[in-house]
Amino acid sequence: MSFSKMKKYKCMLKSKRLVPHVPKTRWMTRSNLWDFTSKYGKVILKPLGGSRGSGVIQVSPLGDDRYEIHRENIRKILYGKDRTYRYVKDKIGSRKYIIQRRVPLATVDNRPFDIRVIVQRKKHSSTWKVTGIVAKVAGKGYIVTNNTRSKGKLLPVKTALKTSSVKGLSTETLLDNITKNAIRTAKSLRRIYPDHRIYGMDIGLDNSGHVWIIEANRKPLMSHFLKIKDRSMYRRIMAYKKS
Repeated sequence: MSFSKMKKYKCMLKSKRLVPHVPKTRWMTRSNLWDFTSKYGKVILKPLGGSRGSGVIQVSPLGDDRYEIHRENIRKILYGKDRTYRYVKDKIGSRKYIIQRRVPLATVDNRPFDIRVIVQRKKHSSTWKVTGIVAKVAGKGYIVTNNTRSKGKLLPVKTALKTSSVKGLSTETLLDNITKNAIRTAKSLRRIYPDHRIYGMDIGLDNSGHVWIIEANRKPLMSHFLKIKDRSMYRRIMAYKKS
């Protein structure tokens, strides 16, 4: 079982500039679940070795000792902490999970979206560059933005930002903030992965335009960049891989 999600989280916290952009994360335990729901409301449970949105569970307190569990596109309301925890534990099984504050993602057409940013460096260079960027909009009724899993859609980033629920910041400012934080994340992760040359960052925005680093994938799929009409980003990514 890979422990890399927690390892990367702890590494990012060593960068003071990144701390405000990383959602609070702990190991999933009964006490952490109730501590996080009382502090943050909605929380996300993620399997340690999971990817592409697999196994993700959202827990939302509704008040009056009621909790909504959201998996895939299924929602279930349960009464009482004991019953809710038993249900969640049954879905998790023996897998190791982390618990994370749920970032209140901005929306496009009332559906949450995040941004996949590919950050790379060439073999003998320490300069990181954003080589690909695309917005992923969740499918109807889903909490995960993974395209295949939620039957969502891909959008050019500028289109998503211009039509999103984010208010108060220009598209250029948002893009600049996304790029800066993606590169800072790659730089910070060199502490634990000194030879690594590519990351696929999942970056979220809330309605105020604040940047959140949701995930830093070390083996990002390139399929997003094959699904969009303009193949120039795909070609750039592949050229960087070879260089």
